Amino acid sequence: MNLRTFRGRSMAEALAEVKKGLGKDAVILHTRTYRVGAVMGMGGKEVIEITASDAPAARGPRLRDPRPLARVAAPAAPRFVADPVHRAPPEPIDQFIQSPRQAAPKSPANPPAASNAAPANEPARATPARPASLAVRVTPSPVDSKATDDLRQELASIKRLMGQVLQCSRQAVRTITPASGASGVANLGGMPEHLFTLYLRLQDQGVSAEIAETIAASVRDDLTRDEMEDPAIVRQGVLRRVAEQIRVIGTVGRVGPREDARPLTIALVGPTGVGKTTTLAKLAAAYKLRQGKSVGLVTADTYRIAAVDQLRTYANIIGLPIKVAMTPGELAAACESFRDVDVILVDTAGRSQQDRSRLSELQAFVQAANPHETHLALSATASENVLNDAASRFSVLKPDRVVFTKLDEAVGLGTLVNVLHASSMSISYVTTGQEVPDQIELASADRLARAVLDGGITR
Repeated sequence: MNLRTFRGRSMAEALAEVKKGLGKDAVILHTRTYRVGAVMGMGGKEVIEITASDAPAARGPRLRDPRPLARVAAPAAPRFVADPVHRAPPEPIDQFIQSPRQAAPKSPANPPAASNAAPANEPARATPARPASLAVRVTPSPVDSKATDDLRQELASIKRLMGQVLQCSRQAVRTITPASGASGVANLGGMPEHLFTLYLRLQDQGVSAEIAETIAASVRDDLTRDEMEDPAIVRQGVLRRVAEQIRVIGTVGRVGPREDARPLTIALVGPTGVGKTTTLAKLAAAYKLRQGKSVGLVTADTYRIAAVDQLRTYANIIGLPIKVAMTPGELAAACESFRDVDVILVDTAGRSQQDRSRLSELQAFVQAANPHETHLALSATASENVLNDAASRFSVLKPDRVVFTKLDEAVGLGTLVNVLHASSMSISYVTTGQEVPDQIELASADRLARAVLDGGITR
């Protein structure tokens, strides 16, 4: 074999060398590109290398035709002679495939041709029978009607499962990690129709694929096959499992003097524009008008234009005293002056979670207030990434609960479930509008589960 290697600064130059050395019928066997003169991968010149051979060597030797040679018994009637080591084909085990012997029975009317007989001085050779076709169309025949029904149910289950897998391809099932304990709808063995519909609805509302898989698997394990056929029972099962994913405080903080002899002190923190001041006014109105408690308001939000005036307007309407704190020291003194009230509500300035210096400044105000409850206010209209980032960065303020605002403006509430799953906080309150003192309520897992599944809160 005439095997040679050619090099050039370009593919065209290398091909010209191949043609010059081996001719136009040369066969290219391998090409590669590398650099010469490079130092630590930098600089150098690119070289094209081609390995080629002349045409005869590349073609290689011809293979002998594996078909048996023909033995001519007569010039006009050529016949094939059987292989001396030929073995008779085994008897077929499939009852639907007819054996060659059955397919061609011996008949006196069709005696074997005389030319097939072996000469007297040669050993007898068996004439091969025509083999049966390997591709035989067979009609399945179950043994009874029950087997037929089982086969049909199995095919229907496979069809349903494949349809579900195809529908799930547009969802985030591909994001499920093996460590989550869920491995996709395929390993669930398929879902009943009603459960699968709610499973897709959860993902449409923003619930992560991992949590949706966990909920669907739990419901399928809880319910019987007959219960799976009832859409109302399946819905209740899904709602119950969704509610288990939503942690709530469930009670209002005890007002009055606490163990440290101070009134119940509540501080609201959070990013800008989430509605902290309005939420604080709603809480103040609820304590004052609905529970008849004395409330003191303290605001440290002196950065936003008209923020103090907004809270002072609410305080005048409700009839509450208010103090403004410019520094952490003034905030501590304002809280000390309200030692005779039942509840102290502290409003703080909104801060971007990306501004570390402002968060450190806000941390000093919160430490000066020394609240018994620190509520992180988050907007339900924000994306999941924004909510998770805010919850992570505001953790330096040590919030122990979260207030979700603007539930009436959110497109889907599944992100609430995801954020709670990723954090250790529980929901204290939710707001469903801007009206003061209404449209704030204590968080309920069952109510929020219905809002997640139905795509919105109902008033």
